[in-house]
Amino acid sequence: MLNFESADPARKGGKKSPKVILGIGSLAAVITLASTLAANISINSGPVEFGQGVAQTTTCDSNIFITPQSTFVNAEVNADFLFNSFSVTDISSACEGKTFTIKAYKNGQSSALDLYDSNGTIYSEISVRYIDGSFSFAGGGLLSDDIQNIASGFYVTIGAGTQPAFSLVSGRDLDRITIESKETVYSVGEIGPGGGIIFYYSEIGFQCGPTLSSTCKNLEAAPSDWNIGGDPGLSWATDTDSGDGRGNQIISVPGAYGTAIGTGYKNSVAIVGQAGNVAASTAAVAARDYRGPNNLTDWYLPSQDELSQIYSKRTMVGVSEESFYWSSTERYGDFGWAQIMSNGFGNEYQKVFDFAVRPVRAF
Repeated sequence: MLNFESADPARKGGKKSPKVILGIGSLAAVITLASTLAANISINSGPVEFGQGVAQTTTCDSNIFITPQSTFVNAEVNADFLFNSFSVTDISSACEGKTFTIKAYKNGQSSALDLYDSNGTIYSEISVRYIDGSFSFAGGGLLSDDIQNIASGFYVTIGAGTQPAFSLVSGRDLDRITIESKETVYSVGEIGPGGGIIFYYSEIGFQCGPTLSSTCKNLEAAPSDWNIGGDPGLSWATDTDSGDGRGNQIISVPGAYGTAIGTGYKNSVAIVGQAGNVAASTAAVAARDYRGPNNLTDWYLPSQDELSQIYSKRTMVGVSEESFYWSSTERYGDFGWAQIMSNGFGNEYQKVFDFAVRPVRAF
């Protein structure tokens, strides 16, 4: 059914849903598409509309499926079938941590076609990250509503979200699609996979995780609204389970002396494991209890050096510049390390003090 009433380039009309099997890797795997987007050509064991395809063994997956779709857009001028959606499926878990980049080409042209317009900005590629089992856009003018996580892959629809994005590629011009994978690189200031702000990046990486047996490159801080009412003020340790009424506030925590970037997770696990600490009563426990919008379980209280990095990006992270913040680094039995965000001054303070808390995570 065609809509002859609306001139709005909405996503309406019949769709063609061919399926192409291909590989993805550090070099682009090319699918050659027929200029009419209607050819029915056999590849491997099945038919392929949109033209011919090339299968290629790759670094993270030997073969995946890409299913491009075209939608008829009714308009007063230049009504046409436009390439505006596609799915990529059967992606191996070995591709975790990769960024996929999709481009479209016309035969005889070396430059990629302009794929879509979003709020007046033209984009010629779509980049999708595969992090923690989930797919999301790596920049560009599309919104989270434009991508769906589906079984073993993702589905992209240009302009499914609320922004005025629309496809620019006519089926008559589309001859090739390329898809390539590369290691995912985040930039400081971007939204991280946990929904927080990336505030530190190391190209060579650093030891991380609860036992420092992993290698990470990024640190992200929980968003400023992670806790209703702002960053809570909590003590470093409880004051129970002791005859003198101070309990954990004077008892050293083995394993919580790490100061370096990456050691905050190990510190926090040790603090939470100390007898007497209960949920949300102390700084490290509250940080470890945080899950974020993506329900990740590896948030923790930053180490001394990680907290210093938060200070250096304090405006970006959105901490209170008038507050002291706890680190997870213990300094002797009675003291932990804290830092004020107004001028970066840090010192050892008794664990009884209520200082602000901001969870972080490394990946």
